[in-house]
Amino acid sequence: MALACAVAGPWVLATPPLLDVHAQAETGAMPKGVTLSPDGQRLYVANYGQLDRGNVTVHDARTLRRVARFDLPGIAVETAIAPDGRTLYVSNFRRNSVQWVDTATGAVTREVTTGSHPKIVVLSPDGQRLFAANWGGQSVTELNPRTGAVVRTLRVGANPRGMAMTRAGTLYVANFGAHTIDVFSGPDLSRHHTITRVCRVPRHLALSPDDRALYVSCFTASALGVLDTATERFTRFVAVGRSPKALDVFPDGRHVVTANYGGCGATVVDTRDWTTRTLDIPAMDHASGVVAGRDGLRFYVTGWYDDHLFSVGLAGQGPRVTVSAAERLRIRAQRAFHDAHPAE
Repeated sequence: MALACAVAGPWVLATPPLLDVHAQAETGAMPKGVTLSPDGQRLYVANYGQLDRGNVTVHDARTLRRVARFDLPGIAVETAIAPDGRTLYVSNFRRNSVQWVDTATGAVTREVTTGSHPKIVVLSPDGQRLFAANWGGQSVTELNPRTGAVVRTLRVGANPRGMAMTRAGTLYVANFGAHTIDVFSGPDLSRHHTITRVCRVPRHLALSPDDRALYVSCFTASALGVLDTATERFTRFVAVGRSPKALDVFPDGRHVVTANYGGCGATVVDTRDWTTRTLDIPAMDHASGVVAGRDGLRFYVTGWYDDHLFSVGLAGQGPRVTVSAAERLRIRAQRAFHDAHPAE
């Protein structure tokens, strides 16, 4: 089914306040995930379309200027970063592994085999446990970030992708293909059950700062699902832009942002009143990864087919990127082509 890159629905006129694209920069081909360093100074973009070279680009978070490029063997998919900012954990789709990368040098210091085709990688809140969702293997691999040892393998549903872990140690795994969420708890994650009443194609997960709400990007429904972690029931589904992929929660806990693959932009949701603001990014061809910034409503989002990283913030509170009429027409044609010929 074709995904029209359009913003629809009355919610686009509600709060939060107006947003603008403040900056944009070229990445590598098919930028997928984006991770912000703990100090908020650097952005790490995994470029899925780059084989062996340039598959992670590093950008200044203020200007988006590229400050480094890492050449990793294989295909980088997603990243997570150690609390001290010194190690970047990179899932490698081609090599069925997770790579430990020194952020100062870009060197791979360790590589550990996981299950088939890992995608999302997440750290526990304390940074002591690392998890890789094996898209092709119906499993999640737990790794020790310090030693690289494989701690355990968890069996989950088809095409595991999004993951999130509470401070108390409960792990949630969204199964893209099974339309379920697996829940693991206990010191050794031996307590396991599955939430079956979930939206179709749950793709990405994120927790509120108090761990009371689990946010789910519902790709097919074009909605943000809100799960009460105490009752494990969805309290609401909020309409966002078309086909949300990634999502993130802002440090204030009040706002959630989704990267809308079919909407070619992003939606910010205010969790106090559940109003939203959706922004079409004129130079973008299908949104992929997103990460919230440290200041206000600034966030960063990658364009899957246009090969760019965008910085978005409040209108009037930064430089504004303008796009010519000719460029808008070119991007619209490119979007239409990729709707009809998707590469993912």
